[in-house]
Amino acid sequence: MPPWHADPRYGEFSNDRRLPAAEKEKLLAWIDDGSRRGSGSGPSSSAPGREPSSDWRIGVPDLIYELPEEVTIPARGTIPYHGYRVETRLPADVWIQAAETQPGNAAVVHHVIVQAFPGSSGAPAPVDGDPRTAGDLGGYAPGTGPLVMPPGVGRRLPAGAVIDFQMHYTPTGRVETDRSRIGLVLASEPPRYESRTALCSTPFLFIPAGEKDVRFEAELQFPRDSRLLSLRPHMHLRGDTFEFRAAYPDGSSEILLRVDGYDFNWQTTYRLAEPKPMPAGTKLHCVATYDNSSGNPSNPDPSSNVSWGRETTDEMMIGFVDYYELDE
Repeated sequence: MPPWHADPRYGEFSNDRRLPAAEKEKLLAWIDDGSRRGSGSGPSSSAPGREPSSDWRIGVPDLIYELPEEVTIPARGTIPYHGYRVETRLPADVWIQAAETQPGNAAVVHHVIVQAFPGSSGAPAPVDGDPRTAGDLGGYAPGTGPLVMPPGVGRRLPAGAVIDFQMHYTPTGRVETDRSRIGLVLASEPPRYESRTALCSTPFLFIPAGEKDVRFEAELQFPRDSRLLSLRPHMHLRGDTFEFRAAYPDGSSEILLRVDGYDFNWQTTYRLAEPKPMPAGTKLHCVATYDNSSGNPSNPDPSSNVSWGRETTDEMMIGFVDYYELDE
């Protein structure tokens, strides 16, 4: 099972990957019984990685975009994250109802993050959002399903947009190739609400060498009545915990998501089971902690001070927030 890092005390999520209690009991009973193989004709657990099915769980896509080139993955070593940008060349805006990312070679694709950005062909950047992101289109990781919008909600893909595939590969011991892709199902008509992405973030990071439990905070306010769809914390190798807390105009507050033991290898978007009301004036407060000590097994260099940067060995603090406004 892919790991699930959300504290179970807070929030309900449609993509919760935790094994149900009844399934755990079955697994433990099977182990206690000697872990005997069943009599079915299914594939052996030692079978090599298989190519993903050519079928789409979202139905036949209206649009398909793939990596601009076939990527060669070496047999060994650490493969840095790399982004591949694809021009959509759309002549007009379209509305996405569902998106599914498929690995071209599941044996080497650890995970994929797909986002849409304003294109360079004259399409304007959003005036009310951060230009670094025009929208989360989901991605791929073992156990993560496709992105599916609630009824009446759609993600705008603007004319001339660029799709960015952030690829994380893991070598298998032999040279491999990959050409992953994303399929998009378009809404038959413009939806009532537009799904947006906001950032709860601060770039003012400085994490001293050898220090642990270094804390940073950021805040995001909803100026209009909104509905929250999903949350995604983003840090790098020193990231430890990340918490989203909503402070409502009536004075009440609640934790929406808390991630303990953050793992950079698993870029999970936590999709709420139901859109959650965010009344106008609600403040989303994000708190992240970092461990730059030698006790962090993921730390590449506990002797180095760390600040904000794009490289994996730098750090970031971003809370990606997907939502829609009710008065659109």
